[in-house]
Amino acid sequence: MSNNEATPGSASSRDHAFERAQAAYLDRCAPGHRTRRVRWSGGTTQIIELGEGPPLLLLHGGLGEAIQWANILPALARKHRVMAVDRPGHGLADPFDYGEVDLLACARRFLGELLDAEGLASVPIVAASMGGLWSLDFALTHPQRVPRLVLTGAPAGVTRTLPLQMRLGTLPVLKTLVRSMMRQPTRDSTRAFWKQLLVAHPERLSDDLVDLLTESQRRNAPSWFTLIDRAFDVRGMKKGLLLTGRWKDLPVPTTLVWGERDAWGGPALGEAIASMNPRVRMVRIPDAGHAVWMDAPELVVEAIEGALSGEEFVHSLTARRASPS
Repeated sequence: MSNNEATPGSASSRDHAFERAQAAYLDRCAPGHRTRRVRWSGGTTQIIELGEGPPLLLLHGGLGEAIQWANILPALARKHRVMAVDRPGHGLADPFDYGEVDLLACARRFLGELLDAEGLASVPIVAASMGGLWSLDFALTHPQRVPRLVLTGAPAGVTRTLPLQMRLGTLPVLKTLVRSMMRQPTRDSTRAFWKQLLVAHPERLSDDLVDLLTESQRRNAPSWFTLIDRAFDVRGMKKGLLLTGRWKDLPVPTTLVWGERDAWGGPALGEAIASMNPRVRMVRIPDAGHAVWMDAPELVVEAIEGALSGEEFVHSLTARRASPS
């Protein structure tokens, strides 16, 4: 056997299996997709790409992966060359240790080098949760590189408060137990996690997607633990990562697309943010959780396209009901 040949059960063979399962899922949800690897100074990562129009970058949340955007890729690709990227230590990116890094400096480095590698002077960004925090900080420090920003779900850093299920993993007496369980996820445990923290309608998640999310967690849990330790403590989000007054200085036109059933913070938080900066607009999505595009893909795509085009659209879509996907 050559040195480059993967042995059964090795990390390389598991990655190949993940890649095959991801390709099958994308063939079903986003025909015509392309995947490739991009290098930055912290390693390599994966980009999932669809469409041929002007570029649009999608940045997933913490403990997530680019594949989560698959259900809205085709709709967005009608007008854009959509690029969904795996953040370091997530999806099929190289493992990454966040333990000693300045998290926001790392975010700026990753996004800046990614845009440079793609030959992009600037790109509008659609981001979720921790990806929202990364994108916001990048937009605040490099506004010339982010012409428009769309944040789906409560961005990390909007409040110190965490859902109970996340706080349990930071408590010293429970951390070992919780992380032991996280290293051995199952389809049922993954669906339960999404029900508790991410979506209002977990029954709409297909089994093949849940299986991919489960394998991603099994692969990336060690990297995720270092991110959790860097970002959270027993009281919640670490104070140095809170956005607080930085919102009023945000110079980039920004749209918040917020599910009314977001377990990480209700839409009143977003409305308070929008009230302090005329460049920030708020769209409420009914009957939707934190991963709002999973619960209401059509409404979220409408909100994203409205934000990117600069069209004036209503601040609330509560009169409309999100139809099952």
